[in-house]
Amino acid sequence: MIDIHSHILPGIDDGARTLAEALDMLRMAIDQGVTTQVLTPHIHMGRFDNTKQGIEQKFSQFQQQVDEANISIKLLLAAELRIGPEIMALVNNKQVPWLGEYQGQKTFLLEFPRNDIPFGSDNMVRWLLSKNCLPVIVHPERNRTFLTHPEKLTVFTDLGCPIQITASSLTGKFGADVQQWSEQLLIDGKVSAIASDCHNLKGRTPDLQAGYEHAKAIVGEQQASTLVNLTPNMLLHNNKYQ
Repeated sequence: MIDIHSHILPGIDDGARTLAEALDMLRMAIDQGVTTQVLTPHIHMGRFDNTKQGIEQKFSQFQQQVDEANISIKLLLAAELRIGPEIMALVNNKQVPWLGEYQGQKTFLLEFPRNDIPFGSDNMVRWLLSKNCLPVIVHPERNRTFLTHPEKLTVFTDLGCPIQITASSLTGKFGADVQQWSEQLLIDGKVSAIASDCHNLKGRTPDLQAGYEHAKAIVGEQQASTLVNLTPNMLLHNNKYQ
């Protein structure tokens, strides 16, 4: 399987704190059946002021450490960007670690705040699309506004944005309401990918297999496989870190 969203790169955001923890997370991902792990640290100005250059340096160092530990998994690099006006400068200055390319557009992971949708977010997405940048909206099922007003998510899916839900949302870790809506999004064919969004070895572990199994029980093996293999691979096309 291909996991397009994780916080395993150590010491750079709210994910893995140490190299040892990061390596153990990779081993756990392998046990879950993950063969390609995308490392997607936060770029969230004012909280995680990561830069493309800084992330790339950390990735290069980590790749060497993983090789030295004889851990056999394909690593790729991207980032999770928090929505905000700063994204415009990152795009214009070629400072986005892209997930890949899909249908001629550059893809990246776009995160909304936990509770709300900033005013003008739809216009921001329209601007991004005009620049041939396709946001993959991550874990919308965990956003309280999207959860209580699903029509607000439809604005972005109607614009063509793919949706990535979290494996542990499907297994109930974020509550029954989040689980129920995640399942409904699957049934309605709104989901493009399932990812772990793993952060640590305790509450937010690599758990893509569990999400896949839950999805398989809801939409069948073929569709569930598409969400953890085929579509993620398409979104990663031409990832420069391959």
